Amino acid sequence: MQKTFFLGLCVLLVIGTTPPATPQTSPSRVIFDTDIGDDIDDAYALGFLLRSSEVSVVGVTTAFQDTHLRARLATRFLNSAGRSDVPVYEGPKTGGKPHFTQSKWAEGSPDRTYPDAITFMLDTIRKYPGEITLVAVAPLTNVGPLIKQDPKTFKKLKRVVIMGGSVSRGYGTKEQPEAEWNIVNDIPAAKALFESGIPLYVMPLDSTQIPLDPERQRELFAKGTGMAKAFEELTAEWSAATHHESPTLFDVVAAAYAVKPEICPTTAMRIEVDDKGFTRKVDGVANANVCLHSTTGSFFDLFMPRAF
Repeated sequence: MQKTFFLGLCVLLVIGTTPPATPQTSPSRVIFDTDIGDDIDDAYALGFLLRSSEVSVVGVTTAFQDTHLRARLATRFLNSAGRSDVPVYEGPKTGGKPHFTQSKWAEGSPDRTYPDAITFMLDTIRKYPGEITLVAVAPLTNVGPLIKQDPKTFKKLKRVVIMGGSVSRGYGTKEQPEAEWNIVNDIPAAKALFESGIPLYVMPLDSTQIPLDPERQRELFAKGTGMAKAFEELTAEWSAATHHESPTLFDVVAAAYAVKPEICPTTAMRIEVDDKGFTRKVDGVANANVCLHSTTGSFFDLFMPRAF
């Protein structure tokens, strides 16, 4: 009797001191909106997201100019990365040049039709209200129609993270703000986004001009995976077209923020988009959370192990 009581007491003590199991959190759902094929950082941003367990890329939507050829490039990249499960959608075409720096690589992808990006985005937001993060690293030629077609559904996004704008710093070493590419190429859409009331996180030129130097490129390419080979081929094609050696990872900072926000702490402020595409800080109620500074070392500590 005493032995039985003692054993039972031990069992109770063990059970009582066992720490509760840590609940498993599901990856955050992400739509990646991109003008992949012009600059090379879009591909690096997509690769980073694909290798980040914190997020699940539920779709890639192509924006700006020849969105069909961009969709072919995105498809070939996803296949190279072993992620043909991620669907690709084609946004509305816009005027401008018919080719981009990585067109030849894109044309290596078999041609086919792609479903409509705006329909996909709206359907997905409705299916997962309050759960979708839109990472937009392109001119806002998909975001504008998305807001215009169904502003109520747009507001059901969890948040929007963009690479775009310039608050205190311009391109390169310029110490004055400039009209940044993703904003100036669809100013009405940019105005609509900043006026939408959506939780908006902005990675401007101030914090995103991080170069991928040749040494780090060699480290990535040496990994020998399908994705690494795609990076090497795309970077070579981009470099031959632009005569630049080191890509600037603008868009990867936005992707990194979606995965680990502490990588680029933000400040709440009110941003006004003017008629020339400048994103100006003004007085008033904050409508955006803006990252003005990033740390190169911390960024690469996060990026390098995942870009393979």
